Amino acid sequence: MSPLSTVARQEYYVELGNSLPPPLVHQPEYRQRRLTTAVEAFEALCPGDSYEARLAVQIVLSGAHAAESLREAGVYREDFAKRSRCRAQAASMMREERAARRMLAQEQKVRLATEAVASIPKPQPAAASAPPPPSPEAIAKAEAFAQQHVVAAAQIRHDRGVTPQSKAYFRHLSLPTDPAMIDALVRGTSDALTLLDKVGGETRDKAA
Repeated sequence: MSPLSTVARQEYYVELGNSLPPPLVHQPEYRQRRLTTAVEAFEALCPGDSYEARLAVQIVLSGAHAAESLREAGVYREDFAKRSRCRAQAASMMREERAARRMLAQEQKVRLATEAVASIPKPQPAAASAPPPPSPEAIAKAEAFAQQHVVAAAQIRHDRGVTPQSKAYFRHLSLPTDPAMIDALVRGTSDALTLLDKVGGETRDKAA
């Protein structure tokens, strides 16, 4: 997943600043100090995407308002009804904070697991192993055929095998049928067989 953009992060900072309970001393220095503390708490939660950041904002604000409610409970310590309401509100906000924290932990666990799976290199398909070179016996048979029928041998080498067109064109010859011998004619690298490349072959679309 993509990390938070700078614009999104700044927007969450503004939301924190607008929703935090005000400090007791209404001066810019104290407001900035409270915002800095909230931002540091937000960053400590390490949100990795927008949804996690939304949960992080909820956690920070719930904790801040729970602390504010507890402060008010101390202010109204002589008023049982107000003190009880403040404590109940603090308890409710702390429950909200814990619930959001559990949700954030679960979201981060799923995200990190997904990213870990995505980062595993995909196995590359195994390269096809090269076929073994033609055997000496097949080379010998191929060279013997090339000595007797050089044009036909050159055509087989050119066509990378015995084709129906070659069979029709060289119908007066007995072309090789042994796969090993044909492979030697096509892939053989002996001096006699590589000379067939100089003789060349023709592209035969149809039998003559």
